[in-house]
Amino acid sequence: MLKALLVDHHDSFTHNIKAWLKPRFAVSIVDYTEVEKINALEFDLIIFSPGPKTPSDYPLSKNFLKAVPMNKPVLGICLGMQMMNEIENGTVSEYFPPVHGKTSSLVSTLTQFNNLQVARYHSLKCEIAATFETIASSESIPMIVRHKQKNWLGLQFHPESFLTEKPEKFLQAVVELCSR
Repeated sequence: MLKALLVDHHDSFTHNIKAWLKPRFAVSIVDYTEVEKINALEFDLIIFSPGPKTPSDYPLSKNFLKAVPMNKPVLGICLGMQMMNEIENGTVSEYFPPVHGKTSSLVSTLTQFNNLQVARYHSLKCEIAATFETIASSESIPMIVRHKQKNWLGLQFHPESFLTEKPEKFLQAVVELCSR
């Protein structure tokens, strides 16, 4: 079984993410304040969880992400995706009105994600850095992004939410990320 590290940014969905990953990954959770003690090489996948506030409120997580080897698979969910984007010189700004517990339909270049309903809980949005490609969007907001050189995948929505349609499709995409 693949080993995953879930960096917890004190989000209420952290344990739901662990449960979502559990069929395919042995998941260890670490508090973001302790992340500097972790060796990224011990894991097959690193996940940066959702959380409150903005990416700039988590310098320890951002420094850890910057130090992760380029070929290491990384998944950013909501805040995690925003962190990845900010590190790569993309911008993160307020999204008004905030979206909490709303489903939206994806418009995707990949047929397996096109028209799927996903759960959104966010008050920020990304202007994607040039180093990313947008795989899916909703209401002109990037929802799935992939880094062009690094093994990074970002999801603005919550794949672990009961409101997300066919969460197993997103889990399979994460497994495939680990096999690149």
